Amino acid sequence: MEWWSSHRIVAALLPCLFLVDMVAIESVEAIEDSGPTEQGIAAKIGQEIFLDESLSRPVGQACVSCHSPAFAFADPRPVSPGAVKGREGRRNAPSLMYAALIPSFAYEDLFTEDGREIYAYEGGLFHDGRARDLFEQVQQPFFDPNEMNLTDLAELAARLRRSAYAGEMKNWIGPQRWKDDRQLTYHAFRALVEFLKDPMFRPFDARIDDYLAGNSGALSESERRGLEVFRGPGKCADCHLLEPTSWTPPLLSDFGYDNLGVPSRGEKDSGLGAKIGDEGMGQFRAPSLRNVELTAPYMHNGSIQTLQEVMEFYNKRDLEPQRWGVTDFPETVNREDMGNLKLTDQQVKDLVALMAAFTDRSLAVSKYGKPFPSSRKPVPATAAKRLYFPDWTHRLHAAFPGAPDEVPPSTDKPPNPSKGARAK
Repeated sequence: MEWWSSHRIVAALLPCLFLVDMVAIESVEAIEDSGPTEQGIAAKIGQEIFLDESLSRPVGQACVSCHSPAFAFADPRPVSPGAVKGREGRRNAPSLMYAALIPSFAYEDLFTEDGREIYAYEGGLFHDGRARDLFEQVQQPFFDPNEMNLTDLAELAARLRRSAYAGEMKNWIGPQRWKDDRQLTYHAFRALVEFLKDPMFRPFDARIDDYLAGNSGALSESERRGLEVFRGPGKCADCHLLEPTSWTPPLLSDFGYDNLGVPSRGEKDSGLGAKIGDEGMGQFRAPSLRNVELTAPYMHNGSIQTLQEVMEFYNKRDLEPQRWGVTDFPETVNREDMGNLKLTDQQVKDLVALMAAFTDRSLAVSKYGKPFPSSRKPVPATAAKRLYFPDWTHRLHAAFPGAPDEVPPSTDKPPNPSKGARAK
């Protein structure tokens, strides 16, 4: 067995080390009911930024343009068009559900069942892990020419000062920080992160949660058969963990990296290889399967259209190469854990059925016309889970005001845009 399989088996055995009291806050709309906390104010401003189409050049594109609540905050198009007509990204926009819970990018040492120490890359944001955590991730789309296409921090700051929520944001960060481009944009990024931590993004109210909590009637007969395949011959649970690790219930991923050999789409995409070299060529982070039923098309490049095709690909990739076509980096494809699983047609059908059990009820029953979903059960408030969010790189930012945040703001000049303000 290769190292990537071994580390996932070990990760699956890790116990949950903590529990927290459940505090019922269902959406950003409910934050006011709990009082104007610092995180609550920031999250409400983050929501405004998320919806603001004036923050792109030309105007007309916002975060929500590529992360639609109707599709679990993903994009139903293979790749998303940018603010500039004719430009588009090269990867499928991933779901933002549970994104704030993805562990930071790290090279972890783990132990196999036979006692060997191994190392594996895991975590990080974007499909290739180039952002260590969510704070690094939310910055990049603003300055990507194929996304929101802003030139630099000064341009983003100027647009924020003209926004409909400018007064609200100025009151939050104070007049001195408001005048400082670097401080203003730093707090805008912090606000987006706080919004993405909101309980509506992590309701854990799918039927699989009920089943794992002991309700055997939560799944249909076909779904229960699919779960057995998921845990057994399908090998799905090797990477999409059913056991809780840092959060409980489980996130349905180990967030490790692998080259699945997916069909090529456009120019070659090196994935993790751009960060670590040849070893990672064509490898991408395993996503959470929560709400996967809502996030078609699939794979990092949107090259597979349906869940049925995804299961058939895993099952017979190596037996039907003509069906799937070429892949970008065949030399690093995982051929041990998938590609010829020998599943029957019924087992494949049952696996597809199981995916519906991973859909959060709050998304499945979201009312037409309501901008965001609300959880139907108590969800831990952000403050209650604060220590468990993998959000730390903001403390390395030049504008970090220190702890506590009431430290006087920076009065330094904004950074020269030609020296790194644009996200790479």
